[in-house]
Amino acid sequence: MRYFSNTLIFVVGLGLIVLGLVFIVYFQLHYGSEPTLVKTTFSLVGLGVPLAVQGIAGMLGYVKYSRATGLSGFLLCVLGLLAFLYLYPKGWIYPTISIVATIYALGLILVLGGLFAEVVQRIIESKPVTVSREISKKASGETPEFDESVFLEPVKFPEPEITFKDIETGDIKFGKALNGRIGKVVKVKDNVDYDATLLNRVKDGKLEIKVKDDEISKISKILKDMESRMKKD
Repeated sequence: MRYFSNTLIFVVGLGLIVLGLVFIVYFQLHYGSEPTLVKTTFSLVGLGVPLAVQGIAGMLGYVKYSRATGLSGFLLCVLGLLAFLYLYPKGWIYPTISIVATIYALGLILVLGGLFAEVVQRIIESKPVTVSREISKKASGETPEFDESVFLEPVKFPEPEITFKDIETGDIKFGKALNGRIGKVVKVKDNVDYDATLLNRVKDGKLEIKVKDDEISKISKILKDMESRMKKD
């Protein structure tokens, strides 16, 4: 609502200024022009200027004392215009002209001064603020205070988009090794190493064996069994 009303004030003031300038150009005003035309033209311009400035000041937002300064200046401008309308043309003589012009000029200065104060305030507020406290701590050797939440903030990474596709195994043919079954394994304890050692010693003549005929046949049988096992291995 504030922006709408101040925009309307600015547009009205600007329109009055433009209309007054059109009157000046169109009617070619001079000192000897009709008093009614002169009063109308200068009233339009004189009222339009403070209105336009007040509209701009209202759009920026009033700072401390700027509203009172602007309204005071606007009232002085209106007072100067009313004095001009009352005195012109018969009473429009010196020193009356100087007094009326001073009143209007003072009002215009106050209006523009309020606008200038608002612009300066906005410029100051827009500048970054320097933290002198941390700088003084660094100069004195003290450890400056840091906000841990700024440095220890958890970092969230986006989850990777991974999709898994099922592999159809209908066309795959497995070998016999995968289809076979493991049978029962039976471990048999034997003395093959010991018997082989004895045979080598007998062969080299380091060991003499005294056996009977039945024992010889038993040994021959054992040797045949060992030979058959070695062939199988």
